[in-house]
Amino acid sequence: MLVYHLPGTFETREAHLDLLWEAGATGLEERAGLIRAYFDARTDLDAEIADGEWRDEADQDWQAQFKATLKPVRAGRVTIVPPWLRDEVEAGQTALIIEPGMAFGTGHHATTRMAVEALSALDLMGRRVLDVGTGSGVLAIAAALLGADHATGLDIDPLTIPIAIENAEINGVPPGRVVFAEGSLGLGDESDETFDVLVANLYAELHDLLAGEYAAALRPGSPLILTGILTGKLDLVRAALDREGFGGVTVREDGEWVLVTATSPQA
Repeated sequence: MLVYHLPGTFETREAHLDLLWEAGATGLEERAGLIRAYFDARTDLDAEIADGEWRDEADQDWQAQFKATLKPVRAGRVTIVPPWLRDEVEAGQTALIIEPGMAFGTGHHATTRMAVEALSALDLMGRRVLDVGTGSGVLAIAAALLGADHATGLDIDPLTIPIAIENAEINGVPPGRVVFAEGSLGLGDESDETFDVLVANLYAELHDLLAGEYAAALRPGSPLILTGILTGKLDLVRAALDREGFGGVTVREDGEWVLVTATSPQA
């Protein structure tokens, strides 16, 4: 068995996980401060993930080991689980089932968990929610399961869309209740459609770039939920929200990551 040992964890190297899948990894496992990527053969790797080490190891059931490392993630009223742990969701919790894969979003990363917690704290009944940078669809699906009348998930990566659609089907979200599409705000696809809640798990620089689009996409006085922000980039995001007239800004930190909530400008 050929295993590539990469220093770090799923959380610290989240941005590099897709590079491993794209390089041909057949599975990923986190163990003792290392990411173990399983391959059928050696391959050239992107420079960003070239700091690891190839090792030949005795054959083992890596899928069983990978499954053993994943635990249910409780995020407010929602518990995020892979399919094989759905029976471990506590009574009274809403189960959100996500199959781990290329569009990484199992809920184990602090940014995903904090965003679901923020959605869970809102009354979403009858509301329209927009998820920008949807990835695996976890935030849009969470909104639908929490009572949103409609959720839209946007992502510039077309490979994520069928994965998000499949995750919605796994969770039994009725067709039309959640819609996924390739694209993002501010890409020339102008629309008069507005939303009651907007959530975005993106880098701080993108929040800065899109802050004006967030304001335009939200009804006046509506909640904005932003994460994917490193603590060192918080001032950039706060300045962008101030520039665009957002109010009621709150900040929550979890390790090196930050969740920011705000209220869209009043008309």
